[in-house]
Amino acid sequence: MSIASFTSTASQWGLPLGGLLVGVALGALVFLTIELLRGKPRHFRAGNVPVRVAHPPPWMEDEPEGPPQEGRAAPIRVFFAGGERVLWMVGAGTHPSLPLPRARRFVVVLAGVFLAMSVLLLATYPIVFGYYDDLVGAVGTLLYWPLPWPGVYAVGTSVAVVPDYVFPMYLSGMVAFSVASGLWTRGAGTEGRRRLWAAAILMAYIGTELLLDALLFTIPGKGFRDLGLLVRSLNGGLFLALLTLCALHLPPPQELPFRFPRERGAIAVFFAVGILSLASAVLLLVAVRFWLESVSIGLSLTTLLLIPTVSLEIFGLLSRPLYFRGLRKHPVPSVSEYHPTVSILIPAYNESGWIRSTIRSADLAASSYPGAVQIIVGNDGSTDDTLRLAREAIAELRYARGVVVDLPHGGKSSALNSALALATGEIVLRLDGDTEISSTSGFGPMIPHFADPKVGAVQGGVHPRQRAGWTRKLRALEIAWNHYLLRPGGMATRSAEVVDGLFSAFRRKDLLEVGGWVPWNGEDTEISIRLQRLGFQTRIEARAVAFEDVPGDYDSLRRQRVRWARGILMANGQHYPALIGPVPEFAGLGVLIWFLMYVHSGMRSLIYVYLAALALILGVPSLAGTLVLLMFVLAIRVLPLSFFLIRMGRTDVLPWVPFYPIGSLIKQSFRFEAYGTLGPSAVAEYA
Repeated sequence: MSIASFTSTASQWGLPLGGLLVGVALGALVFLTIELLRGKPRHFRAGNVPVRVAHPPPWMEDEPEGPPQEGRAAPIRVFFAGGERVLWMVGAGTHPSLPLPRARRFVVVLAGVFLAMSVLLLATYPIVFGYYDDLVGAVGTLLYWPLPWPGVYAVGTSVAVVPDYVFPMYLSGMVAFSVASGLWTRGAGTEGRRRLWAAAILMAYIGTELLLDALLFTIPGKGFRDLGLLVRSLNGGLFLALLTLCALHLPPPQELPFRFPRERGAIAVFFAVGILSLASAVLLLVAVRFWLESVSIGLSLTTLLLIPTVSLEIFGLLSRPLYFRGLRKHPVPSVSEYHPTVSILIPAYNESGWIRSTIRSADLAASSYPGAVQIIVGNDGSTDDTLRLAREAIAELRYARGVVVDLPHGGKSSALNSALALATGEIVLRLDGDTEISSTSGFGPMIPHFADPKVGAVQGGVHPRQRAGWTRKLRALEIAWNHYLLRPGGMATRSAEVVDGLFSAFRRKDLLEVGGWVPWNGEDTEISIRLQRLGFQTRIEARAVAFEDVPGDYDSLRRQRVRWARGILMANGQHYPALIGPVPEFAGLGVLIWFLMYVHSGMRSLIYVYLAALALILGVPSLAGTLVLLMFVLAIRVLPLSFFLIRMGRTDVLPWVPFYPIGSLIKQSFRFEAYGTLGPSAVAEYA
């Protein structure tokens, strides 16, 4: 059959051959991209514990004159109630986390380039996108070939008819991020490959936008235009995520085996709840928009940008009951029925202000626990009185036995892994050196969850220790929303990402099998994802409460949140193969939630800058609509926030509920700086 007769037959049957060919090409491109992302991940090696006690012998009466024959062991002094001993330990104090760098330049350049690019595109909008329309027509002709393209696309002077502001916003964000990260100014080698990837991602984004315009925005009807806006927002978020990951220096991906049977039903539940949440969010926001009797483009764009936020809220409200339904279906035994031995690990670096009360609270909690309790304090080379105060507190223990391990400074993970090497309990409870266990609840309710062999990690309830100060009020709001609402829902749908490290429990044998905690920021997120990749479930137990120390000023809060955001980026960078691997329900769904949300959470403060530029340059009345819709989003949160604050006993925070969005925006700005800290200097962290 000749080409002419083939195309004639396709025309008679109404088959757009061009679209079919483009679809095949896109499918091949997606397949190749996934294979490239898989790369050659490092394979997990069981039992690769970073710290161990040298044998023989493990305990010595006198301090040795030199190291044993095994090699790199170092003498480590261990203090307990009856005196002190010296241990030879291998790996203690090695590979500390690097000092947290500042990234002011990155933040300034990112915001400046984003604003400049946005203003340029919006100021020249009719001209630039007039040429863009010609490209859309060419792509549409290709897609529908040999059929005629039914295009009715016309921007030019009709900007108030066809909203097309999502594409410039994400394009500005991608250009700004690639410039701020230094992709175009660094040398060759690795950075040269990153530049090629970044250029390919930018070109692919523009190409997919042309395809979407040719398919969706060329069809008359407001419904298709709104659908196009939603699809373009998701598309822009995806490519922005890919570009940021391309620009950042993250740990190499890692393959892990899974030990439990697959749970395909978890994927169905996750997507069912997700689709229902997305549809509900769209309907709610559209209803509010119609109620406001406004059809302005700015309000439509604002509605679109708020869909991820409202969807997440509804996702938590729908999925949280599933968590407690699962607990009713598989009841947790009482602590009197199941109480294995427990080792409480307390890493401490310059915690002289809190370490005594932390140890005493752990000892008091041991008094109400039926099983044996061991307390191990890992003094991470403190330069204050932490060691002396910890020794005094250990000597005063009444209900538990304990030791203090005096280590060279190597970071929190080194202190945790060194304490893990000495732990004897079946269950390991991690407690930060500035965190105090509640005297009324203790840690007991967390432990019986491990009677289920599928449970690999349990987080306790965390409350701010201090009540005064704006940072403490905002932290209480954050805990009420994230821990009490979203975290159980995420665990029910296999999409929870982290078990907060400052008060969490694990099986000792599981930690030893996976190699303990990694020696870089975000070790709690990383260990949570790693255990889930084996197939373990995670739980949260709000009946066991600990009180954390919350930074009291802006700069301390900034350092903490930059460190947290940096760690989350690194952990997901190492474990994204879970999403494209054979068992996405084992940690992959949590990585997916992070991919969908973290770019929006990091870009949200820039989005409002973009809306302001939109109003000033094009005269679109977006700001008033934005404020109204923000009030609506806040109203959705008022009831659950108030409910959980009352359950936490924090009625003093209720007047601060209206300020929750402000606190969220402050945290978004810290994420920008976290991106900027992951430049070339971060590579040494994984060497």
